[in-house]
Amino acid sequence: MSHTDTPFAPLPRPQGSDGTDRRVGVEIEFAGLTEDATATLVRAELGGDIHRDATHDLHVSGTELGTVKIVLDTALRRLGDAGPVDKVLDALRGLIPVEIVTDPLTRDQLVRLDTFRDTLRRNGAVGTTDGVLLGFGVHLNVSITDTHDPFTWQTVLAFALMQGWLRRRMPIDGTRRLMPFVAPWPDAFVTELAHIGPTPTCDAVRDLYAQHCNSRNHALDLLPIFRHADTEAFDRLFPNQSNTKGRPAFHFRLPDCRIDDAAWSLNLEWQRWRLVELLAADADALSALTRKRRAWAAQTAAGRPGWTDVVQEVLGTDWAALTR
Repeated sequence: MSHTDTPFAPLPRPQGSDGTDRRVGVEIEFAGLTEDATATLVRAELGGDIHRDATHDLHVSGTELGTVKIVLDTALRRLGDAGPVDKVLDALRGLIPVEIVTDPLTRDQLVRLDTFRDTLRRNGAVGTTDGVLLGFGVHLNVSITDTHDPFTWQTVLAFALMQGWLRRRMPIDGTRRLMPFVAPWPDAFVTELAHIGPTPTCDAVRDLYAQHCNSRNHALDLLPIFRHADTEAFDRLFPNQSNTKGRPAFHFRLPDCRIDDAAWSLNLEWQRWRLVELLAADADALSALTRKRRAWAAQTAAGRPGWTDVVQEVLGTDWAALTR
């Protein structure tokens, strides 16, 4: 296994079960620019027409990336456009991120978005490292191959097994670690998932997930997939998630937004996700790590190494090199 310098290198399974290319929706949170200024930059560089949906919500249609939404990312804006709410939002503007939300994008469009990301930086956009209270992130909505494809659920297993290793190799900002939005999956869930084996099914993962993870505030949010796969089962198992919309895509919430860092890029975060799918596609490595997890969990806590050390031992230096 070797490092690739290809921007947004293909996933090991680049097409879905229907033969179409898998796409990726992107959400970018940042401060330093208003919604209107951001929309103006989108139109200037990517084309399209600006539309205002609410005081703090806009979208630009007909761009090179399709429709691009620009919103002030807070639950307060959903209370309406009343004057007091707008005054609060304006007062907190430096702490509440503006968020860009794209349609599902092709690889070429991802490259184009990464170029535009640098335009935002040069015009004053700042990310999570600009201030101690700015815990801003990037979300990747990676379309799955199919809910019935074992690879989808092997990807879930791969992420569960390597989540701590990813956090150690590619640390997220301390502010975001303290926030509840990117919590790791519980150890008990990871161990029980490993006991299912290297070929879990949608139903098995969903039922187990419902026992351990009842919110969307995890580094990998699976609730949109579960609703998409079986709405009736979803409503029964996750009764407090009625606002979750179904979507056949992984919701990868872990990455920081470091948009004010000239050395940072969306491609770096893409490579982080790609590592997960590379493990899912490597049957030998995934099986070995699954067995190691079961054996590790059977040991007493005092007599075993840290799990991330075990992952590093199994994956070796080639995998570690991919995080540089």
